[in-house]
Amino acid sequence: MSSIRSDIVAQAEFFTSTHRIIGEVPTGPKPLSDLLNDQSQSYLLAYNVYLSRLNTPGEIDAHAPVAYLSKANLSIVIVSSRETRSPDQGRFTEQEYEALATLPGIEVRGRFAGPRRIDLRSFSPAAIDPFLVLTGATALLTDLPEQPFQGDAILVSRSRLESLCLTE
Repeated sequence: MSSIRSDIVAQAEFFTSTHRIIGEVPTGPKPLSDLLNDQSQSYLLAYNVYLSRLNTPGEIDAHAPVAYLSKANLSIVIVSSRETRSPDQGRFTEQEYEALATLPGIEVRGRFAGPRRIDLRSFSPAAIDPFLVLTGATALLTDLPEQPFQGDAILVSRSRLESLCLTE
């Protein structure tokens, strides 16, 4: 199994609708956000995985040396800033907004780089990467708002997104 592992790994916290998963993902030279946004693979390989239920996110319920994580079932991923690709300045990243993203059971607040004018003609979430990046972000589980989860960046699954509220 060690022959599969890359020398470069990313530490991350993965949240599904029911679990918090902490583990290491071999990324090679790419940031983890590139692997999550790669639509040619539906799973991520993770090592040294710790699993908790969302109703008790601080309690370890299981540990596994290897796990496959379904990208379609991830709600958010908390990472360090080096695990995200810096947005290219252009028509999709002209301005920074304060953002509130809501997902089933999770609220995420942070900064979002987007176009100056947000409307369906200039910004179509369906045409962009499956995970959007909120920087300087904090996530709250709606059932446990007293336990915030913070990170340099939180990658939010567009397919799980209920709303994205933006203010200048």
